[in-house]
Amino acid sequence: MNQYVFEEERPVVDTKCGKIRGIAYGGVNIFMGIDYAKAKRFQMPVEIEPWEGIKNAYQHGPISKQVLKLKPFYTYRGLHMLEEESEDCQNLNIWAPKGGAEKKPVFVWIHGGGFFGGNAFEEYSFEGANLARHGDIIFVSINHRLNILGHLNLDQYGEEFKDSPNVGIADLVVAMKWINENIAAFGGDPENVTICGHSGGGGKVQCLFQLKDAAPYFQRGIVLSGARSDEAYHLDDGTASRETAKKMMDYLGINKDNIQKVYDVPYEDLCEALKATGSNPFDWSPVPNDYFPGFPAEVGLMPFSKDKPIIYGSVLGEMPTVKLTYEEKLALNEDEEGKLAYLKDRYGDSCETLMELFRKAYPDHDILDLAYMDSRCRRAAVKSVRTHMKAGCNKVYNFLASYTVPEGGRIPIWHGGEVAYIFRNEDRVYVLNEEKYGQQYSETLSTMVLNFVRNGDPNCEYLPQWHPCEEDRINTMIIDRECREVTNHDLELVELFDKVNPKFVLNLDLK
Repeated sequence: MNQYVFEEERPVVDTKCGKIRGIAYGGVNIFMGIDYAKAKRFQMPVEIEPWEGIKNAYQHGPISKQVLKLKPFYTYRGLHMLEEESEDCQNLNIWAPKGGAEKKPVFVWIHGGGFFGGNAFEEYSFEGANLARHGDIIFVSINHRLNILGHLNLDQYGEEFKDSPNVGIADLVVAMKWINENIAAFGGDPENVTICGHSGGGGKVQCLFQLKDAAPYFQRGIVLSGARSDEAYHLDDGTASRETAKKMMDYLGINKDNIQKVYDVPYEDLCEALKATGSNPFDWSPVPNDYFPGFPAEVGLMPFSKDKPIIYGSVLGEMPTVKLTYEEKLALNEDEEGKLAYLKDRYGDSCETLMELFRKAYPDHDILDLAYMDSRCRRAAVKSVRTHMKAGCNKVYNFLASYTVPEGGRIPIWHGGEVAYIFRNEDRVYVLNEEKYGQQYSETLSTMVLNFVRNGDPNCEYLPQWHPCEEDRINTMIIDRECREVTNHDLELVELFDKVNPKFVLNLDLK
Protein backbone atom coordinates (compact mmCIF):
# COMPACT_ATOMS: atom_id res chain seq x y z
CA MET A 1 0.00 0.00 0.00
CA ASN A 2 1.26 3.49 -0.87
CA GLN A 3 2.24 5.22 2.37
CA TYR A 4 1.99 8.68 0.84
CA VAL A 5 -1.42 10.32 0.63
CA PHE A 6 -2.87 13.70 -0.26
CA GLU A 7 -3.35 16.06 2.67
CA GLU A 8 -6.42 18.26 2.64
CA GLU A 9 -4.91 21.29 4.39
CA ARG A 10 -3.26 23.68 1.92
CA PRO A 11 0.04 25.26 3.06
CA VAL A 12 0.36 29.05 2.70
CA VAL A 13 3.76 30.79 2.71
CA ASP A 14 4.39 34.51 2.96
CA THR A 15 7.15 35.47 0.51
CA LYS A 16 8.77 38.88 0.11
CA CYS A 17 6.29 39.81 -2.62
CA GLY A 18 3.14 38.14 -1.33
CA LYS A 19 1.49 34.94 -0.17
CA ILE A 20 1.41 31.71 -2.14
CA ARG A 21 -0.62 28.57 -1.53
CA GLY A 22 0.57 25.07 -2.35
CA ILE A 23 -0.52 21.51 -1.73
CA ALA A 24 0.72 18.83 0.68
CA TYR A 25 1.39 15.21 -0.19
CA GLY A 26 3.15 12.57 1.89
CA GLY A 27 4.52 15.05 4.41
CA VAL A 28 5.92 17.39 1.77
CA ASN A 29 4.59 20.86 0.96
CA ILE A 30 4.70 21.40 -2.80
CA PHE A 31 4.62 24.73 -4.63
CA MET A 32 4.68 24.86 -8.43
CA GLY A 33 5.21 27.62 -10.97
CA ILE A 34 6.29 30.42 -8.60
CA ASP A 35 7.28 33.50 -10.60
CA TYR A 36 10.68 34.88 -9.61
CA ALA A 37 11.29 37.43 -12.41
CA LYS A 38 9.95 39.00 -15.55
CA ALA A 39 11.74 40.35 -18.60
CA LYS A 40 11.29 42.10 -21.89
CA ARG A 41 12.44 39.99 -24.83
CA PHE A 42 16.28 39.96 -25.12
CA GLN A 43 16.63 42.12 -22.01
CA MET A 44 17.94 41.42 -18.52
CA PRO A 45 15.40 40.10 -16.01
CA VAL A 46 13.92 42.22 -13.25
CA GLU A 47 12.35 41.15 -9.99
CA ILE A 48 8.59 40.69 -9.78
CA GLU A 49 6.29 43.24 -8.17
CA PRO A 50 4.41 42.54 -4.91
CA TRP A 51 0.77 41.39 -5.10
CA GLU A 52 -2.27 41.41 -2.87
CA GLY A 53 -4.09 38.31 -1.69
CA ILE A 54 -2.92 34.70 -2.13
CA LYS A 55 -1.60 33.17 -5.35
CA ASN A 56 -2.18 29.46 -5.91
CA ALA A 57 0.94 27.46 -6.81
CA TYR A 58 -0.79 24.23 -7.81
CA GLN A 59 0.53 23.60 -11.33
CA HIS A 60 3.71 23.67 -13.34
CA GLY A 61 4.66 27.06 -14.73
CA PRO A 62 5.29 27.55 -18.45
CA ILE A 63 8.69 26.52 -19.78
CA SER A 64 10.88 28.41 -22.24
CA LYS A 65 9.84 28.27 -25.86
CA GLN A 66 11.61 25.36 -27.57
CA VAL A 67 13.36 25.31 -30.94
CA LEU A 68 13.46 21.52 -31.27
CA LYS A 69 10.76 18.96 -31.80
CA LEU A 70 10.30 16.70 -28.80
CA LYS A 71 11.60 13.18 -29.37
CA PRO A 72 10.93 11.17 -26.22
CA PHE A 73 12.94 8.13 -25.25
CA TYR A 74 11.29 4.76 -25.11
CA THR A 75 8.83 4.87 -22.22
CA TYR A 76 10.90 2.49 -20.12
CA ARG A 77 14.00 4.72 -20.44
CA GLY A 78 12.35 7.82 -19.00
CA LEU A 79 8.92 9.34 -19.37
CA HIS A 80 8.99 12.85 -20.80
CA MET A 81 6.67 15.61 -19.67
CA LEU A 82 4.86 17.86 -22.14
CA GLU A 83 4.60 21.42 -20.82
CA GLU A 84 3.10 24.75 -21.83
CA GLU A 85 5.67 26.96 -23.54
CA SER A 86 5.94 30.73 -23.13
CA GLU A 87 8.41 33.58 -23.41
CA ASP A 88 7.42 34.38 -19.82
CA CYS A 89 8.99 31.33 -18.25
CA GLN A 90 10.88 32.60 -15.21
CA ASN A 91 9.37 30.37 -12.54
CA LEU A 92 10.51 27.80 -10.00
CA ASN A 93 9.17 24.86 -8.00
CA ILE A 94 9.69 23.92 -4.35
CA TRP A 95 9.36 20.70 -2.36
CA ALA A 96 9.57 21.43 1.38
CA PRO A 97 9.27 18.59 3.94
CA LYS A 98 7.25 19.24 7.06
CA GLY A 99 8.93 19.00 10.46
CA GLY A 100 12.53 17.87 10.78
CA ALA A 101 15.35 20.38 10.90
CA GLU A 102 14.41 24.02 11.45
CA LYS A 103 16.84 25.29 8.83
CA LYS A 104 17.01 22.70 6.11
CA PRO A 105 19.79 22.56 3.51
CA VAL A 106 18.66 23.78 0.08
CA PHE A 107 19.24 21.82 -3.14
CA VAL A 108 18.72 23.79 -6.37
CA TRP A 109 18.25 21.76 -9.56
CA ILE A 110 19.18 23.32 -12.92
CA HIS A 111 17.96 21.27 -15.89
CA GLY A 112 19.94 20.14 -18.92
CA GLY A 113 19.33 20.42 -22.64
CA GLY A 114 22.41 22.48 -23.44
CA PHE A 115 21.53 26.16 -23.44
CA PHE A 116 18.83 25.61 -26.04
CA GLY A 117 16.26 23.11 -24.69
CA GLY A 118 14.81 21.20 -21.79
CA ASN A 119 12.88 22.28 -18.70
CA ALA A 120 12.63 21.71 -14.99
CA PHE A 121 10.10 18.87 -15.47
CA GLU A 122 11.48 17.36 -18.65
CA GLU A 123 11.14 13.89 -17.14
CA TYR A 124 9.02 12.45 -14.34
CA SER A 125 12.27 11.45 -12.67
CA PHE A 126 13.08 15.15 -12.13
CA GLU A 127 10.36 15.38 -9.45
CA GLY A 128 11.89 16.41 -6.13
CA ALA A 129 9.60 14.98 -3.44
CA ASN A 130 11.52 11.77 -2.71
CA LEU A 131 14.93 13.39 -2.26
CA ALA A 132 13.42 16.20 -0.19
CA ARG A 133 11.48 13.80 2.03
CA HIS A 134 14.29 11.30 2.51
CA GLY A 135 17.01 13.86 3.05
CA ASP A 136 15.00 16.47 4.96
CA ILE A 137 16.14 19.13 2.51
CA ILE A 138 14.42 21.80 0.44
CA PHE A 139 14.41 20.92 -3.26
CA VAL A 140 14.06 23.77 -5.78
CA SER A 141 13.98 23.49 -9.59
CA ILE A 142 14.16 26.42 -12.02
CA ASN A 143 12.81 27.28 -15.46
CA HIS A 144 14.52 30.06 -17.40
CA ARG A 145 14.98 31.45 -20.91
CA LEU A 146 16.77 29.29 -23.49
CA ASN A 147 17.95 29.27 -27.11
CA ILE A 148 16.97 32.37 -29.14
CA LEU A 149 15.29 33.96 -26.14
CA GLY A 150 18.18 33.39 -23.77
CA HIS A 151 21.27 33.66 -25.96
CA LEU A 152 20.70 35.44 -29.28
CA ASN A 153 23.69 37.75 -29.61
CA LEU A 154 22.36 41.10 -30.80
CA ASP A 155 25.09 43.21 -29.21
CA GLN A 156 26.12 44.57 -32.64
CA TYR A 157 22.70 46.21 -32.96
CA GLY A 158 23.02 48.65 -30.09
CA GLU A 159 23.78 49.18 -26.42
CA GLU A 160 20.36 48.01 -25.29
CA PHE A 161 21.21 44.52 -26.56
CA LYS A 162 24.68 44.24 -25.02
CA ASP A 163 23.58 41.51 -22.60
CA SER A 164 21.27 39.63 -24.96
CA PRO A 165 23.60 36.60 -25.33
CA ASN A 166 23.55 36.04 -21.57
CA VAL A 167 20.03 36.84 -20.37
CA GLY A 168 19.33 33.11 -19.92
CA ILE A 169 21.95 32.78 -17.20
CA ALA A 170 20.96 36.20 -15.80
CA ASP A 171 17.54 34.63 -15.15
CA LEU A 172 19.26 32.06 -12.96
CA VAL A 173 21.00 34.77 -10.95
CA VAL A 174 17.67 36.45 -10.16
CA ALA A 175 16.22 33.04 -9.27
CA MET A 176 19.09 32.47 -6.84
CA LYS A 177 18.46 35.88 -5.30
CA TRP A 178 14.77 35.00 -4.90
CA ILE A 179 15.72 31.74 -3.19
CA ASN A 180 18.12 33.56 -0.87
CA GLU A 181 15.47 36.07 0.18
CA ASN A 182 12.51 33.69 0.48
CA ILE A 183 13.58 30.12 1.17
CA ALA A 184 13.60 30.58 4.96
CA ALA A 185 9.82 30.94 4.80
CA PHE A 186 9.68 27.39 3.40
CA GLY A 187 11.97 26.03 6.14
CA GLY A 188 15.23 26.35 4.22
CA ASP A 189 18.60 27.78 5.24
CA PRO A 190 19.67 30.55 2.82
CA GLU A 191 23.25 30.14 4.06
CA ASN A 192 23.40 26.46 3.05
CA VAL A 193 22.55 26.24 -0.65
CA THR A 194 23.93 23.75 -3.19
CA ILE A 195 23.39 24.21 -6.93
CA CYS A 196 23.34 21.10 -9.10
CA GLY A 197 22.91 20.67 -12.84
CA HIS A 198 23.13 17.92 -15.40
CA SER A 199 24.55 18.32 -18.92
CA GLY A 200 23.69 21.88 -19.97
CA GLY A 201 22.60 22.41 -16.38
CA GLY A 202 26.13 21.54 -15.26
CA GLY A 203 27.42 24.22 -17.62
CA LYS A 204 24.97 26.65 -16.03
CA VAL A 205 26.35 25.74 -12.59
CA GLN A 206 29.79 26.65 -13.92
CA CYS A 207 28.38 29.97 -15.16
CA LEU A 208 27.04 30.81 -11.71
CA PHE A 209 30.47 30.08 -10.21
CA GLN A 210 31.82 32.77 -12.57
CA LEU A 211 29.19 35.45 -11.86
CA LYS A 212 29.92 37.78 -8.99
CA ASP A 213 26.24 38.66 -8.67
CA ALA A 214 25.42 34.99 -8.00
CA ALA A 215 28.28 34.16 -5.64
CA PRO A 216 26.57 35.26 -2.39
CA TYR A 217 23.58 33.00 -2.99
CA PHE A 218 25.14 29.51 -2.89
CA GLN A 219 27.88 27.70 -1.01
CA ARG A 220 28.78 24.73 -3.22
CA GLY A 221 28.02 23.06 -6.56
CA ILE A 222 27.60 19.76 -8.41
CA VAL A 223 28.28 19.42 -12.15
CA LEU A 224 26.91 16.21 -13.69
CA SER A 225 28.27 15.46 -17.19
CA GLY A 226 28.15 19.16 -17.99
CA ALA A 227 31.63 20.64 -17.62
CA ARG A 228 32.42 23.04 -20.45
CA SER A 229 35.78 23.17 -22.23
CA ASP A 230 36.80 23.80 -25.82
CA GLU A 231 37.84 20.15 -26.26
CA ALA A 232 34.30 19.05 -25.43
CA TYR A 233 32.14 21.84 -26.84
CA HIS A 234 32.38 24.75 -29.21
CA LEU A 235 32.79 27.73 -26.88
CA ASP A 236 31.93 30.94 -28.67
CA ASP A 237 33.95 34.11 -28.11
CA GLY A 238 31.07 36.06 -29.64
CA THR A 239 32.11 35.79 -33.28
CA ALA A 240 29.96 32.82 -34.28
CA SER A 241 26.91 34.01 -32.34
CA ARG A 242 27.11 37.48 -33.93
CA GLU A 243 27.29 35.91 -37.37
CA THR A 244 24.26 33.74 -36.62
CA ALA A 245 22.32 36.73 -35.32
CA LYS A 246 23.16 38.81 -38.39
CA LYS A 247 22.05 36.04 -40.75
CA MET A 248 18.79 35.78 -38.82
CA MET A 249 18.19 39.53 -38.89
CA ASP A 250 19.03 39.69 -42.61
CA TYR A 251 16.55 36.88 -43.24
CA LEU A 252 13.91 38.84 -41.33
CA GLY A 253 14.76 42.15 -43.02
CA ILE A 254 15.93 43.76 -39.78
CA ASN A 255 18.95 46.06 -39.48
CA LYS A 256 20.28 48.67 -37.05
CA ASP A 257 17.82 51.26 -38.27
CA ASN A 258 14.71 49.14 -37.61
CA ILE A 259 16.05 46.84 -34.89
CA GLN A 260 13.06 47.64 -32.66
CA LYS A 261 11.05 45.30 -34.88
CA VAL A 262 12.85 42.37 -33.26
CA TYR A 263 10.61 42.74 -30.22
CA ASP A 264 7.52 41.97 -32.27
CA VAL A 265 8.66 39.15 -34.53
CA PRO A 266 6.65 36.00 -33.71
CA TYR A 267 8.80 33.36 -32.06
CA GLU A 268 7.97 30.90 -34.83
CA ASP A 269 9.45 33.33 -37.37
CA LEU A 270 12.61 33.64 -35.27
CA CYS A 271 12.89 29.84 -35.35
CA GLU A 272 12.43 29.85 -39.11
CA ALA A 273 15.20 32.44 -39.43
CA LEU A 274 17.44 30.32 -37.23
CA LYS A 275 16.77 27.29 -39.36
CA ALA A 276 17.73 29.27 -42.46
CA THR A 277 21.18 30.02 -40.99
CA GLY A 278 22.09 26.34 -40.69
CA SER A 279 23.26 27.02 -37.14
CA ASN A 280 23.45 24.17 -34.65
CA PRO A 281 21.69 25.20 -31.41
CA PHE A 282 23.77 22.61 -29.57
CA ASP A 283 26.73 24.99 -29.94
CA TRP A 284 24.89 27.91 -28.38
CA SER A 285 26.16 29.10 -25.02
CA PRO A 286 26.71 32.25 -23.01
CA VAL A 287 29.24 34.64 -24.54
CA PRO A 288 32.09 36.30 -22.61
CA ASN A 289 31.50 40.01 -22.04
CA ASP A 290 31.43 42.51 -19.18
CA TYR A 291 28.73 40.46 -17.48
CA PHE A 292 30.01 36.90 -18.00
CA PRO A 293 33.80 36.37 -17.97
CA GLY A 294 33.74 32.89 -19.56
CA PHE A 295 33.81 29.27 -18.45
CA PRO A 296 36.35 28.23 -15.77
CA ALA A 297 38.31 25.79 -17.95
CA GLU A 298 38.96 28.54 -20.51
CA VAL A 299 39.50 31.71 -18.43
CA GLY A 300 40.16 30.32 -14.96
CA LEU A 301 37.91 30.11 -11.92
CA MET A 302 36.86 33.47 -10.52
CA PRO A 303 38.56 34.18 -7.17
CA PHE A 304 35.28 34.75 -5.31
CA SER A 305 34.38 31.08 -5.93
CA LYS A 306 37.67 29.40 -5.06
CA ASP A 307 36.48 28.35 -1.60
CA LYS A 308 33.25 26.76 -2.80
CA PRO A 309 33.41 22.92 -2.72
CA ILE A 310 32.39 21.25 -5.97
CA ILE A 311 31.76 17.79 -7.37
CA TYR A 312 32.42 17.01 -11.02
CA GLY A 313 30.82 13.77 -12.17
CA SER A 314 30.28 11.88 -15.41
CA VAL A 315 29.15 8.42 -16.47
CA LEU A 316 30.95 5.74 -18.42
CA GLY A 317 28.33 5.44 -21.18
CA GLU A 318 27.25 9.08 -21.78
CA MET A 319 26.35 9.31 -25.53
CA PRO A 320 27.96 6.36 -27.35
CA THR A 321 28.25 6.08 -31.12
CA VAL A 322 27.72 2.31 -31.10
CA LYS A 323 25.23 1.11 -33.74
CA LEU A 324 24.61 -2.44 -32.49
CA THR A 325 21.03 -3.65 -32.46
CA TYR A 326 19.61 -5.34 -29.38
CA GLU A 327 19.90 -8.73 -31.09
CA GLU A 328 23.48 -8.08 -32.23
CA LYS A 329 24.53 -7.03 -28.74
CA LEU A 330 22.93 -10.12 -27.17
CA ALA A 331 24.76 -12.33 -29.65
CA LEU A 332 28.10 -10.66 -28.91
CA ASN A 333 27.54 -11.10 -25.18
CA GLU A 334 28.07 -14.84 -25.77
CA ASP A 335 30.83 -14.49 -28.38
CA GLU A 336 34.26 -13.41 -27.09
CA GLU A 337 35.89 -13.76 -30.50
CA GLY A 338 33.08 -11.70 -32.02
CA LYS A 339 33.68 -8.92 -29.48
CA LEU A 340 37.36 -8.74 -30.36
CA ALA A 341 36.57 -8.71 -34.07
CA TYR A 342 34.06 -5.89 -33.57
CA LEU A 343 36.54 -3.80 -31.56
CA LYS A 344 39.38 -4.39 -34.01
CA ASP A 345 37.17 -3.31 -36.88
CA ARG A 346 36.19 -0.20 -34.91
CA TYR A 347 39.60 0.86 -33.60
CA GLY A 348 42.07 -0.65 -36.07
CA ASP A 349 45.72 -0.48 -35.08
CA SER A 350 44.87 1.18 -31.75
CA CYS A 351 42.62 -1.66 -30.62
CA GLU A 352 45.13 -3.73 -28.64
CA THR A 353 46.42 -0.71 -26.74
CA LEU A 354 42.90 0.54 -26.03
CA MET A 355 41.78 -2.84 -24.73
CA GLU A 356 44.83 -3.08 -22.48
CA LEU A 357 44.20 0.40 -21.06
CA PHE A 358 40.47 -0.27 -20.63
CA ARG A 359 41.05 -3.55 -18.77
CA LYS A 360 43.46 -1.76 -16.46
CA ALA A 361 41.02 1.11 -15.81
CA TYR A 362 37.85 -1.02 -15.52
CA PRO A 363 38.91 -4.56 -14.64
CA ASP A 364 35.38 -5.66 -13.71
CA HIS A 365 33.83 -4.64 -17.03
CA ASP A 366 33.13 -6.60 -20.17
CA ILE A 367 35.63 -5.62 -22.85
CA LEU A 368 32.80 -4.61 -25.20
CA ASP A 369 31.96 -1.77 -22.79
CA LEU A 370 35.01 -0.05 -24.30
CA ALA A 371 32.88 0.75 -27.36
CA TYR A 372 30.30 2.52 -25.17
CA MET A 373 32.87 4.60 -23.30
CA ASP A 374 32.83 8.38 -23.18
CA SER A 375 35.79 10.72 -23.55
CA ARG A 376 34.23 14.15 -24.15
CA CYS A 377 32.46 14.66 -20.82
CA ARG A 378 35.29 12.95 -18.97
CA ARG A 379 37.99 15.16 -20.52
CA ALA A 380 36.02 18.33 -19.76
CA ALA A 381 35.44 17.23 -16.16
CA VAL A 382 39.14 16.54 -15.56
CA LYS A 383 40.16 19.86 -17.10
CA SER A 384 37.63 21.69 -14.94
CA VAL A 385 38.81 19.85 -11.82
CA ARG A 386 42.34 21.05 -12.54
CA THR A 387 41.08 24.59 -13.05
CA HIS A 388 39.51 24.66 -9.59
CA MET A 389 42.65 23.22 -7.99
CA LYS A 390 44.83 25.77 -9.77
CA ALA A 391 42.63 28.53 -8.33
CA GLY A 392 43.28 27.21 -4.82
CA CYS A 393 40.12 25.19 -4.20
CA ASN A 394 41.01 22.25 -1.94
CA LYS A 395 37.60 20.56 -2.00
CA VAL A 396 37.19 19.36 -5.58
CA TYR A 397 35.67 15.89 -5.82
CA ASN A 398 35.40 13.74 -8.93
CA PHE A 399 33.31 10.64 -9.63
CA LEU A 400 32.50 8.39 -12.55
CA ALA A 401 29.36 6.24 -12.56
CA SER A 402 30.13 3.00 -14.42
CA TYR A 403 27.13 0.87 -13.51
CA THR A 404 25.77 -1.30 -16.33
CA VAL A 405 22.00 -1.48 -16.72
CA PRO A 406 19.73 -4.10 -18.37
CA GLU A 407 19.18 -2.17 -21.60
CA GLY A 408 20.33 -3.15 -25.09
CA GLY A 409 21.90 -6.38 -23.86
CA ARG A 410 23.27 -4.58 -20.75
CA ILE A 411 25.27 -1.42 -21.39
CA PRO A 412 27.07 1.20 -19.26
CA ILE A 413 24.77 3.84 -17.80
CA TRP A 414 23.99 6.63 -20.25
CA HIS A 415 23.97 10.45 -20.18
CA GLY A 416 21.63 11.50 -17.37
CA GLY A 417 20.87 8.02 -16.12
CA GLU A 418 22.40 8.77 -12.73
CA VAL A 419 19.97 11.63 -12.07
CA ALA A 420 17.04 9.27 -11.39
CA TYR A 421 19.13 7.49 -8.77
CA ILE A 422 20.29 10.72 -7.13
CA PHE A 423 16.68 11.91 -6.84
CA ARG A 424 15.56 8.49 -5.53
CA ASN A 425 13.25 8.21 -8.54
CA GLU A 426 14.73 5.05 -10.05
CA ASP A 427 11.24 3.54 -10.26
CA ARG A 428 10.26 6.34 -12.69
CA VAL A 429 12.77 5.00 -15.25
CA TYR A 430 11.79 1.36 -15.44
CA VAL A 431 14.98 -0.07 -16.89
CA LEU A 432 17.11 1.49 -14.15
CA ASN A 433 15.14 -0.12 -11.34
CA GLU A 434 16.42 -3.68 -11.55
CA GLU A 435 15.93 -5.96 -8.58
CA LYS A 436 18.27 -5.33 -5.64
CA TYR A 437 20.86 -3.21 -7.45
CA GLY A 438 18.47 -0.44 -8.54
CA GLN A 439 17.66 0.48 -4.95
CA GLN A 440 21.24 -0.12 -3.83
CA TYR A 441 22.61 2.24 -6.46
CA SER A 442 20.01 4.86 -5.60
CA GLU A 443 20.94 4.64 -1.92
CA THR A 444 24.61 5.16 -2.73
CA LEU A 445 24.23 8.12 -5.11
CA SER A 446 21.50 9.94 -3.18
CA THR A 447 23.31 9.59 0.17
CA MET A 448 26.53 10.85 -1.41
CA VAL A 449 24.75 13.94 -2.73
CA LEU A 450 22.77 14.55 0.46
CA ASN A 451 25.92 14.49 2.58
CA PHE A 452 27.54 17.00 0.25
CA VAL A 453 24.43 19.19 0.36
CA ARG A 454 24.48 19.16 4.15
CA ASN A 455 28.16 19.79 4.81
CA GLY A 456 30.24 19.89 1.62
CA ASP A 457 31.68 16.37 2.01
CA PRO A 458 30.27 13.54 -0.17
CA ASN A 459 31.75 10.71 1.87
CA CYS A 460 29.16 8.27 3.18
CA GLU A 461 28.76 4.75 4.52
CA TYR A 462 28.26 3.30 1.03
CA LEU A 463 31.62 4.47 -0.31
CA PRO A 464 35.24 3.81 0.59
CA GLN A 465 37.23 6.86 1.70
CA TRP A 466 36.90 9.54 -1.02
CA HIS A 467 39.65 12.14 -1.13
CA PRO A 468 39.49 15.52 -2.88
CA CYS A 469 41.68 15.91 -5.95
CA GLU A 470 45.10 17.44 -5.37
CA GLU A 471 47.94 18.69 -7.55
CA ASP A 472 48.33 16.13 -10.36
CA ARG A 473 46.23 13.52 -8.57
CA ILE A 474 42.78 13.15 -10.14
CA ASN A 475 41.20 11.06 -7.40
CA THR A 476 38.08 9.54 -8.94
CA MET A 477 35.40 7.59 -7.10
CA ILE A 478 34.24 4.80 -9.40
CA ILE A 479 30.61 4.25 -8.43
CA ASP A 480 29.42 0.81 -9.46
CA ARG A 481 28.06 -2.32 -7.77
CA GLU A 482 31.36 -2.19 -5.93
CA CYS A 483 32.84 1.28 -5.42
CA ARG A 484 36.52 2.16 -5.38
CA GLU A 485 38.71 5.25 -5.42
CA VAL A 486 41.36 5.41 -8.15
CA THR A 487 43.95 8.01 -9.11
CA ASN A 488 44.67 9.07 -12.71
CA HIS A 489 43.17 5.74 -13.74
CA ASP A 490 42.06 6.62 -17.27
CA LEU A 491 44.04 9.64 -18.47
CA GLU A 492 46.01 7.72 -21.10
CA LEU A 493 42.94 5.72 -22.09
CA VAL A 494 40.81 8.82 -22.62
CA GLU A 495 43.50 10.58 -24.63
CA LEU A 496 43.84 7.70 -27.10
CA PHE A 497 40.12 6.93 -27.20
CA ASP A 498 39.35 10.55 -28.04
CA LYS A 499 41.59 10.32 -31.11
CA VAL A 500 40.25 7.09 -32.62
CA ASN A 501 36.64 6.69 -31.49
CA PRO A 502 33.94 7.84 -33.96
CA LYS A 503 32.80 11.33 -32.98
CA PHE A 504 29.37 11.80 -31.46
CA VAL A 505 27.08 13.98 -33.55
CA LEU A 506 23.80 15.28 -32.12
CA ASN A 507 21.14 15.24 -34.81
CA LEU A 508 18.87 18.20 -34.20
CA ASP A 509 15.49 18.63 -35.80
CA LEU A 510 14.57 22.31 -35.84
CA LYS A 511 10.93 23.24 -36.01
